[in-house]
Amino acid sequence: MNQPSVTERVSMKPLTTTVIVNITDYPDSEPETSWIIALDSLDLPVEVAISDLETLAWVAGEEYPVMSSLQCRQGIHNWGASSSFAEFIMNLSAGGLGALGATAVDAAVRDLFRKFRQRARSDYWGDSISEEDASRVAMARIAAQYNVQSEELSIRRAEVDATNQSHEFWFKHADGRNFGAVVGIVKESPTCMRVWREIAPARE
Repeated sequence: MNQPSVTERVSMKPLTTTVIVNITDYPDSEPETSWIIALDSLDLPVEVAISDLETLAWVAGEEYPVMSSLQCRQGIHNWGASSSFAEFIMNLSAGGLGALGATAVDAAVRDLFRKFRQRARSDYWGDSISEEDASRVAMARIAAQYNVQSEELSIRRAEVDATNQSHEFWFKHADGRNFGAVVGIVKESPTCMRVWREIAPARE
């Protein structure tokens, strides 16, 4: 039987899709907030997902779009069995928008991720996990995102969202910086769905 070519397989709907939206002060700066979602069998053409992500640059209601960049990657894993994947990384420079503009961007990302979840087939968002397991996942993601040592993070506050079956954490780093993270269950595994750093108040 003829096997599909690499080009044909990549053009198919990916079996797994990861979307990351980084919100920054200005281009190339460290993200203030990163929204992360990993899905099985997103029932949405890649072109439509790209178009939906591009609309985020306009949600603040400005005359011109927010400065942004969108990287897309598709490929195939051949580890015992072939599977296709897609990754999208959207960087939005929200500096200068003010509190209302930043809130509008956050709300738009939340709504878009909800749409992606609804269009994902066979994507099991499972039962809750322990706070200890969730905090380890959160600290590992913050360490990778912001180039800090996870063992130098301490929990300031932790809350459980029973409705969304997730944990929300606020951490303090040894150098004085503050970070946060939301961890839930995706495909029976604890997954970090959002991380952020808190901006230190300006000195008078």
